[in-house]
Amino acid sequence: MEILGRHTDPNEKSKGKYVVIGLAGLLLAGGLYFGVTRILNNPTEKPKETVTTKKSQKEPKKTSASTKQSTKKSSEKKVKAKKTTESSKKKKTKESSTSKKQASSKKKTAAKTKKKTTGKLDAANLTKSAGKVYYGVHYFKNKQDFSSDNSESTIAANVIELFIMDYALAQKDGSDQVIQDKKLGEWLNPMIQQNDINATNVLIDHYGMDKLNAYFKDQGYPDTRIESRMVDINVRGTEKNNYTSLNDCMKLLKKIYDGREKEPQKTMVESLKGQVIRTKIPEKLPKDTTVANITGEQQNVENDIGLVLTEDNPFAIVVLTNEVSDIVQTRTAIADFSLAASKLK
Repeated sequence: MEILGRHTDPNEKSKGKYVVIGLAGLLLAGGLYFGVTRILNNPTEKPKETVTTKKSQKEPKKTSASTKQSTKKSSEKKVKAKKTTESSKKKKTKESSTSKKQASSKKKTAAKTKKKTTGKLDAANLTKSAGKVYYGVHYFKNKQDFSSDNSESTIAANVIELFIMDYALAQKDGSDQVIQDKKLGEWLNPMIQQNDINATNVLIDHYGMDKLNAYFKDQGYPDTRIESRMVDINVRGTEKNNYTSLNDCMKLLKKIYDGREKEPQKTMVESLKGQVIRTKIPEKLPKDTTVANITGEQQNVENDIGLVLTEDNPFAIVVLTNEVSDIVQTRTAIADFSLAASKLK
């Protein structure tokens, strides 16, 4: 049997046809998919551009806001700086005002000090007839002081009796104490008002020098002490004396004045007002002037201390002298000094 050439099966041809058609379909489908995808993707990209544009449009706003914040901060800094400057100015003004006030206060203090030291009280006459003179005046209302500024222990004479009265009234029962069948006041008034040395000696003996001197020291009177009983100035035959000083006397007078409305200072003032020896401090003052004083006389000694109780300008005055060469001249000088002190305002 003759072998003929191989013929293609019609079915096989049909199969190849279908393969071609399938491939063509796939290509068509792929192209269609690509086209559709492209179309769909383009619109989404444009919005992205738009968004980007919007973002870029919003960025200036942010920049604007940032600028505003920067401007605001700058403005706040300026305001703060301005306030700081104003505060600094106010502080400087306040400091300047304080400095002025302090300067003014210093001037006032200086003026007061000047006022205390520049007033004129002529004490020249006091030294003309006495080798040693200690004087002082204290005005209670304006606190002005005039002083010889030479306080030291000096002979007290009868002035010591004021310190004895201060001690006696400070004891238990005060003015109700009974000494040698007499109330204390019956000894105090003659001692203070008449310089009765017998009354003074009764009290010195009753209380004792040691107790009296201890009290003086405790009360802050360092220069005041009793060394002997009182003796007649005309027959003095002892080297011992009783002593006090300008400062001690002034301190006691201030104590009496400050407590004058209560006991025992009230009793002390009343007793001093009854002084009958008026040849010194009260001598040249107007007759209606209330003076509460105690004098002291001894050989070569002329003393007088007390309170001049005028309504407008009350003052304490102390004049202690020693080595007196002219009794009358010294007493007159004390009277003139007291009158000058009463006129000083």
